[in-house]
Amino acid sequence: MKVQMVKASPVFGRSLRDDEISEFKTTLKEGKKLAGQTGNSIFIMPSTVLPQSDMSNTGVGNFASKEGLDYIDYMKTYLDFNVVEDLPSGQIKPYHEFYCNYDASALALGDQNINPQLLTTPEYSSILTEGEYRSIIKSNNKSNKDKFINWENVAGNGSPQNTILKKAHERFKTLDENSDLKKRYNKFITENEDWLNFPREDEPDHDFFKFKQFLADEHLAIGKKKLNERGIKLCGDCPINFTTDEVNAYPDAFKKGYYTGVPGWKIPSLDYDKILDETSDAYKLFKTKVQLMAKRYDMIRFDVGWNYITPVMTPEGETEILEKNKRYLNSALVDNIDKWVKEIKGEDFDLKNLIYEVEAAPSEFAIFKENSDELIEPLKNRVKIYSSVYMHNTWGSNDAYLKKGWAPDEFVIGPGNHDHQPLRQIANGVPDTFSKNGVHKNDTISPLAKILKLKPEVLEIPVEYAKAKFAEPMTAKNNMFFFMDVFGREERFNEHDPHSSTNFRRKVPSDFKKTFQDALHEGYGFNIMDSLEKIFKARELDKTNSELYSKIVKFRDILSEKETDVANAAEDTAADDIVRLVPVEEETKNSTKWFKSHKKLLFAGGVLAAAGGVYAIYKLNHKPEIKTEPKIYA
Repeated sequence: MKVQMVKASPVFGRSLRDDEISEFKTTLKEGKKLAGQTGNSIFIMPSTVLPQSDMSNTGVGNFASKEGLDYIDYMKTYLDFNVVEDLPSGQIKPYHEFYCNYDASALALGDQNINPQLLTTPEYSSILTEGEYRSIIKSNNKSNKDKFINWENVAGNGSPQNTILKKAHERFKTLDENSDLKKRYNKFITENEDWLNFPREDEPDHDFFKFKQFLADEHLAIGKKKLNERGIKLCGDCPINFTTDEVNAYPDAFKKGYYTGVPGWKIPSLDYDKILDETSDAYKLFKTKVQLMAKRYDMIRFDVGWNYITPVMTPEGETEILEKNKRYLNSALVDNIDKWVKEIKGEDFDLKNLIYEVEAAPSEFAIFKENSDELIEPLKNRVKIYSSVYMHNTWGSNDAYLKKGWAPDEFVIGPGNHDHQPLRQIANGVPDTFSKNGVHKNDTISPLAKILKLKPEVLEIPVEYAKAKFAEPMTAKNNMFFFMDVFGREERFNEHDPHSSTNFRRKVPSDFKKTFQDALHEGYGFNIMDSLEKIFKARELDKTNSELYSKIVKFRDILSEKETDVANAAEDTAADDIVRLVPVEEETKNSTKWFKSHKKLLFAGGVLAAAGGVYAIYKLNHKPEIKTEPKIYA
């Protein structure tokens, strides 16, 4: 046994203390208001990647789960978002191992929306036993289950979850027709029979399919209600596509032999020549799709939203978007969307809760009138979604859009979303292999430096660039942040590779608190107080609101601390009283045990416990693991 004198120096990031949280929240809200961020702050957080502990890891996360909501609560404290945006939540048919949310069904919900644990409760007549629920968890035995979604464990007829749900379905069928559960089910079936009753190739047992749709709908609603109770709206993502089953069920709604959007996507095209005719199947099907989204969500993001203004119908065999294949519908179809949503939500519904993805190449979609900087009519007074990835001196920033005369409540801006190159890669000058190997950082430094009044050479430093890119959208009324960027991740979520087994699968780990705090300390995580400090300094709000500015700086520094910084402040009184006893034969295994020699160890232990109590002292030697993916840099 060897005795060593050590310092209390764990390396994980610094969490807010309980007695700091209230002041932090107040400071954050006051700071955001002065910065101009008073509208929707959207946290793009796919429900499927929510964290799960070993005791509940079925393979996919869920907003109706306690662990998912605990995570939302924690992140809301640090980011103060009021909207959570999910990816499309429909049924997904995999391409090999690739499960893509944007290939999901437009009408039916996917199995991933079901929280089987709820079926063990009296609310669901305990139609699932605790042991059966546990068996789903046990079957998810992959070694990387904390880092990646296990779709195969949950989705599809042969999955362990579906096998267990069939047992629940058999018990459900024996319930009294007057039971509350059966009454809720029958009401759901009656209200949705128009889209429930056509055959699905991968759902041979139609009654079981309808049972799962009922559960998915209820569990999604439970998650939405829980978010609403926290002051958070749930935004659904309305995909442009339809599945083969849906095309076969409504053949007259589609233009046979044509694709819509970008031709390479090979998405079956609605018949946009007939879609404004209320008697056409295209009109009826699209209305059903939109109104299902309105029933399920508080807000709706329209994927490839530009295609509802100037839809493209490209014949099979053609590979480019040609002018002859565009249909100029102007405001007609998006006006219908407004009308259909209000039929569900009521006339008082704020149409600013409908947001449209219109980021597209000029050859695909023109947002301005010809030879003008004036927006086309359909985009006026509608909320447009943009990233700052393609920022330059007259584009891609809150400042640029306001100078074009756009109203502050007519656009959402953020560093990126699930499709874009990760902010961390951009900050490090990594070429974007899916955007002609462009280095996005180059064009953004000059405008970013002007907006935040920073020296351009400072922004050459990757960490400082990332911080500035987080700060700029905080000046906008409406902003958005993707969870991978918030956690300072360098991997792509959408790898743009249908053969990858990790594409669209990266999860928030169960030790998300530590992971987030480490990212803040490292500098690539979203330190919202650092963003506010930069804005206050640039606008000289530090002079007119000096007290608030001092609090912002205080919390900026707290969030960037490591626990070692706090512990080392007490070195002179505590460190000399701490020893570690290391069995010599175990030294190379890092199996360090801590003991106290005197009472002052209690102080050092108390400092660590105040970090949240979740990190045991033996994590002394943890260091963040940074991995790269060679193919990203190829």
